[in-house]
Amino acid sequence: MSPVKTVPWRAISIAPVILVSGPQDFFAERAIKTVRDLIRKKVENLETVETDAAEYVPGQIFDLASAGLFGDRKLVVFTGAERCSDSFITDMIDYLKQPAEDAVVVVRHNGKSVRGKRMLEAIRASDTALEATCIDQSKDAERIAFVEAEFKSNARKIHRAAAQSLIEVFGKDFEELAAACSQLQNDDSGEVTVELVQRYFGGRLETDGFKIADSAFEGRGAESLLLLRHSLAQGLAGVLIISAFERKVRQMANIIGNPKATPASVGVPDWVFDKIRKSTAGWTEDAIAKVIHALADTDFAIKGGEGDSTYALERLVTLVANKGKS
Repeated sequence: MSPVKTVPWRAISIAPVILVSGPQDFFAERAIKTVRDLIRKKVENLETVETDAAEYVPGQIFDLASAGLFGDRKLVVFTGAERCSDSFITDMIDYLKQPAEDAVVVVRHNGKSVRGKRMLEAIRASDTALEATCIDQSKDAERIAFVEAEFKSNARKIHRAAAQSLIEVFGKDFEELAAACSQLQNDDSGEVTVELVQRYFGGRLETDGFKIADSAFEGRGAESLLLLRHSLAQGLAGVLIISAFERKVRQMANIIGNPKATPASVGVPDWVFDKIRKSTAGWTEDAIAKVIHALADTDFAIKGGEGDSTYALERLVTLVANKGKS
């Protein structure tokens, strides 16, 4: 048998057995929905059955995948395969030898445990199977690519800056990002710009440490203090704010005074590199060094070294917004 064909979740297609793997549950749900929609385009009647692999009983897969009373096509989805029973592993391996002709069997495994390893190896060695990977996407560039793909799949276009604005509003919540993309496409027929995103979602002041850092390093003192106070009121931990400032400082330190710096050497996408480069205007190496020392002092303060950690953070933000000048 040849190795299984592996594709990203968005490129999933129909196969007798489909392994939907990886930790990102939202992508997995979308992948399984895509399979269901693809089958429905080809057949008039589709019977869908979803069951938990942890509650599997011996022989169940053969019963569920067998032809229906009226010969309907079947889609059988086993969720929670990372918690599956021993009998599920055994039966799934046997089922791979001769999958039902009128059924598509989907196995969802989040990869967070080694449970079912022998079964996964059997699926990945099968020439009747397909694997769709649902890898988590934590980098801004990956989330922007997700937003752009949401529009491209409907032959629509979103400006890169507008996609970045959506990321800033909705962060890592892919479900909310997808819903926002859908709303923008349904309500407006033109190209999606930053102005349109702000019109729809500008009222959502949901901030985090990176927004505070970006605002401060770009010299927007009043705005960065407002963002800081809002985030603290919402319960954002001071250590997360410090972490964001530390990352920004490291990125800027790699660019200031280094004409040979490139996106690859800094470890960021081109558009992020351009943004950092723009932020370095007016900064000197001495000013960056002063901020690094202030970061250490602030970190000490918020961990109990001073009585007023909020004041310590405000002092840091003000110093950065003034480009290292006290």
